[in-house]
Amino acid sequence: MSRTAKIVIVLTVVGIVSGLSLAEVYKRAEPLIKQQQLKRLKEAIFTVLPEAKDYRVEKKNGLIIYRGLDKDKNPAGIAFKVKGPGFQGTILLMVGLNNSMDKLLGMEVLESVETPGLGGKITTGKFKDQFKGLSVKPEITYVKNRNPATPKKPGQIDAITGATISSNAVVTMLNKKIDKVLKTFK
Repeated sequence: MSRTAKIVIVLTVVGIVSGLSLAEVYKRAEPLIKQQQLKRLKEAIFTVLPEAKDYRVEKKNGLIIYRGLDKDKNPAGIAFKVKGPGFQGTILLMVGLNNSMDKLLGMEVLESVETPGLGGKITTGKFKDQFKGLSVKPEITYVKNRNPATPKKPGQIDAITGATISSNAVVTMLNKKIDKVLKTFK
């Protein structure tokens, strides 16, 4: 047997063993990954719906919402996922609306690969806290480089300095999804 044939056989065997090993690891890890994703989803729902102690899932026209329920099983708002493109990649948010669906109760970032130190600041409390109590009508807007003495308009947030694309992506995604949710569930 030639040296080339031996190398090909060894590489083939190593490739097969590696592929089978990776498949087995994935098979064992997949349920754990799904379990962690569900845990993170529940935590995000209760973060954006602070009064909720439980929730139920509602589906309509391809949209999924999580209707929060307080300790007495009364509605405590709705939560839903918002997904869209950011500067670096996909951004996935969980958003909470009050029962009258006119104010945000909160926003939580589930996934983001935005630039650390710039667009990555969408995950900070300083940015996310701007959305608490924010009016969603007529629509959410942002302003960049706002003078602190200038009053904010209703429904307006401060963009992240140096990361206007990420700020704009969040605002655009929110406006589109909120509009769909209002048309479907109000």
